[in-house]
Amino acid sequence: MRIRKPWTEWDDAMDWKLLPGAMGVYELADEEQRTLYIGKANGYSPFGLRGELCRHFSSAEALAGANWAHPRMGEDLPSIAGKARFYRFEVNHNYYSRWIEILTRYNEDHETLPPGNIEDPEQPPKLGRYHWKSEDAARGL
Repeated sequence: MRIRKPWTEWDDAMDWKLLPGAMGVYELADEEQRTLYIGKANGYSPFGLRGELCRHFSSAEALAGANWAHPRMGEDLPSIAGKARFYRFEVNHNYYSRWIEILTRYNEDHETLPPGNIEDPEQPPKLGRYHWKSEDAARGL
């Protein structure tokens, strides 16, 4: 099952403090809301989901006066850099299992991983199979 929250367009002027500093999973999408990357904010992620989303969408210069920065700020994968426009997330303390579940569902529907996950040096473990396509796949999502 994919993340069901609606896509939210990233806005540099938003109050990033409204993003949760908790563990969870997230998806990034392009302007046509096609998934580019499925990520997780784990216990090693500075500032949780907030930090991971700001890492992909913002820069250290933009957050210079914010009194915090992600150590990997601006180090984006080529398929995400400059292309990601939308995000959605799910706070989940079982983030690893949920991340694998979302990647498996995407892989089953599209017969490949999202472009950013293919480029990511942290590869997921061997994914299982559901042996059925989701309703989203039938609608081309």
